[in-house]
Formats: sequence, structure tokens, C-alpha cells
Amino acid sequence: MDKKTVLIVDDEENICLLFKDIFERESFMVYTAASGQEAMELFNKFKPQACIIDVHMPFSEFDGIEVLKRIKEIDKKTICTMVTRIDDVEVMNKAADLGAEEYLIKPVRLEMLQKLVERLKTAEYYR
Repeated sequence: MDKKTVLIVDDEENICLLFKDIFERESFMVYTAASGQEAMELFNKFKPQACIIDVHMPFSEFDGIEVLKRIKEIDKKTICTMVTRIDDVEVMNKAADLGAEEYLIKPVRLEMLQKLVERLKTAEYYR
């Protein structure tokens, strides 16, 4: 079986490194992006099965909601989890409407991150 792949999109390097470390320990192939543009370049190149996307990236060309929208337009089956510091019901609803499967609030507790890893490890994904 091929390795499951995940794309982590966050403008905070320490978040990317933490998530990358946890997913790599669980045998995922991990790609990281610090901006919306970089995320789309990596998504188009590697076609990861799952994406963890920060909603607010103030220095990016576009935010995480736009990344989610573009990813789902390319492949609706990509599993997308949104992450943000802001508990905003309107943004949560928009993410859900665009196809996000989950929405986590930062700081993400390690047990929540581990639960996400386990869900993604067992998720059925067919191209």
C-alpha cells in the first residue's frame, strides 16, 4: 500500500513543523506550504489525499477558505481539515459548505491532533 499523503498549509512555521513531525511518525508523506499559492502548487504536483489548512494567512495571496475551495474544485474526495485561532461560526459554516470535513481551533491539543491522524490513517480514499 502506498503511503498516505497530507499537505499542511499554515503561515506559522512552528505549526507546520509540529504537524509534520506527528504525521511523519505515523508514516505519512508530508508536504508543507506557508501560503495559499504554495499550497496550490504542491497540491497540483503531489495530489495529497488530505489537507490541513489554516484559515487565516494574512501574508498570503489568498486565505485558507480560498485554498479549500480550489482544492475541492480539483478533487472533491480530498479530505480537508480547517485550523484557525478564531472561533467564527460564519467561517466554520462556509468551510463546511465548501466541503471541509473538520474544523479545529488553535492551539490544537495533541490528543485532538492524534485523533485526526488516526481518522486520516483509516479514511477510505479512492482516486
